[in-house]
Amino acid sequence: MNRQTPCNRSVRLINYENETAEPISIRNKVDQKSSTSAKPSLDAVRALESLVICPICEKRLKAPKMLQCQHTFCLACLEIAYWQQKQQDYIACSTCESRHALTSAVLSDLPSNLYIDSVLQVLSQPTTGTNGDSKQTLSASHATSSDAPNEEASTCRKCDTISSVMMQKCNHCDQVLCAICWQSHMDQLIKQVQQLDVQLNSAIKKMEHKMSNYKIRFTNLNLQIKAHFEEKVQALKRQECSIQDESQRILNDGLCAHELVMEKIRRLRTAIGDNAIGTQGNFVHVYLNLHKEISIVFEEIAHWGEKIIVFDQKKSKIEVIGSNEDVGYSADCIDNDKQHTKCDTIRPGKLGTEEAVFNFYKNHAFKPKLFWNKCHRPAGVGVAPWKHETIEQTLLYIAGAESRLIYVVNRASGDILQRIVHDDMAYPNGITFDESKQEIFVSDKWKHCIFVFSSDGTFLRQLCDKGDQEGLLRAPEGIAIGPSGVLFICDTGNDRIQCVSPTNGRMLSQFGRIPKDQLLKASQTKTPTRYVDLKCPMGVAVHDDKVFVLDSGNRRVKIFNKQGEKILEFGQVGSVIGQFQYPEVIAVDPSGFILVGDGGNAKVLIYNPNGSFVTALGCRGDKAGRFNWVSGLFVTKDREIIISDYKNHTVQVIA
Repeated sequence: MNRQTPCNRSVRLINYENETAEPISIRNKVDQKSSTSAKPSLDAVRALESLVICPICEKRLKAPKMLQCQHTFCLACLEIAYWQQKQQDYIACSTCESRHALTSAVLSDLPSNLYIDSVLQVLSQPTTGTNGDSKQTLSASHATSSDAPNEEASTCRKCDTISSVMMQKCNHCDQVLCAICWQSHMDQLIKQVQQLDVQLNSAIKKMEHKMSNYKIRFTNLNLQIKAHFEEKVQALKRQECSIQDESQRILNDGLCAHELVMEKIRRLRTAIGDNAIGTQGNFVHVYLNLHKEISIVFEEIAHWGEKIIVFDQKKSKIEVIGSNEDVGYSADCIDNDKQHTKCDTIRPGKLGTEEAVFNFYKNHAFKPKLFWNKCHRPAGVGVAPWKHETIEQTLLYIAGAESRLIYVVNRASGDILQRIVHDDMAYPNGITFDESKQEIFVSDKWKHCIFVFSSDGTFLRQLCDKGDQEGLLRAPEGIAIGPSGVLFICDTGNDRIQCVSPTNGRMLSQFGRIPKDQLLKASQTKTPTRYVDLKCPMGVAVHDDKVFVLDSGNRRVKIFNKQGEKILEFGQVGSVIGQFQYPEVIAVDPSGFILVGDGGNAKVLIYNPNGSFVTALGCRGDKAGRFNWVSGLFVTKDREIIISDYKNHTVQVIA
């Protein structure tokens, strides 16, 4: 067999039967099918070229060798990079920067990349010209020989030897090889299989290393979790100690109060023994003083121990229910006019300073004057600023929410003098009055409008309608008339306060959560409009030039000027005295003190004009002096407080 060297690319035929033959012209196996199908497209050639570029020298690969990371380089480039390393027990990949251990410094033992070899073989073939210049030529006499008339000749992809026999095709790389190149090809595959085993061993070590790091990370994680919860436990222990200290403080206060009461009792018993003769001229005076002091002691005895100390597990704190500040007045002492639990010598009409008003609310013993229970589900309440023609006194107006009417009641006797009704009235809620015109304004929560009646109950007009634009309402509740006659409406469903004309309902200004389109429209129409954070405002009151808004959704009281600019706000959520649960109604007394009816806490909370808490009236219950859900609130000029209770179906007048 005549074998051609790689340097000489002339094609010769191997004659395995030792027969001599002259060169003949023969077509390649691919050329026999189509002379034009062997020509690769330009895009395909460019794609193949990109696969056979060495990342180091950036030229076509020569003697390509593959590392364990599957990256391929020229053998010469690898040798240069290898000898430039400080250590020669590994070879570093310049692409992924991974290091691969070497068992030998002979880099030619590294496996070849058979896929790259195949691509290089394809790219090394000459392209077919239009005139068939690349056709291979063999001996014409051998091509026409009768010894192999039907056999096709194949070309070895390694050495370019052409033969029709002893050729084998590799199913792995799809190359046709002669018998000599086949054995070399098999040796390369064996090396690659051995290299795969080396890679698997390296992968095992890598996974073991990763698992070790993985366990270390979880060990550190568990330590962090343990430290976090140890800190939590310590914080809980500190909180426990603090709560126990608070409990001990309350106990000590109770013991101290108990000792003070016992000391008063002992002192009074001594005083009674000293004055038991009764023959002295001033004995009546002594008797009155003793009676007064004993009454005070009895009241203290009655209230001592009324505090209910509970531990709120959800909030992790102690709460005191039923303290003296919690109950401004008690039903137990309502009917006993001779007992004076607090100083009641201050007359409401003589309060000239803020300090005097503060002392009045703080020390006055409020007692129910009227306990009225003739209305189912009462809502807003109010006292007309004009006197009735017959009885010569101001009358009490009560909105019967589910009765769909307004009760006119004599405050002294509780008699119903009149019922104001209208066919369209669905759920009357808020009540206010225009003193100059003697008109009654009633907000209807379900009808989304305002009904206006005369002082004798005659229907006059209806203001506004349902909607969210200017002058329209959605579930209005609290209403109030300002000093200038402007009607302020809690547009609860639209989260805003509207100021409208009491004559025709035309909107004059508004503030609250105003949508952008309305803000733009208001700027064009020059309508005073201001965006303010209000959520379901349910109560409004006007005093002097200030507007007091009960922002029920945010549990806050917010004070504005007439332009809608916020001046002050206060309030916080909670069940402690002075905090809000579900506040619904608000009122302002003649001195600017603010009263808030909180249905959730069943109290009426009183604050001074700067928002500081003063005292609380009432507690939960269904008797006189107690509430279940405060739904209406009004303060008269004489500081009589009128409170409607939605759940107890009562209206109380306390003074």
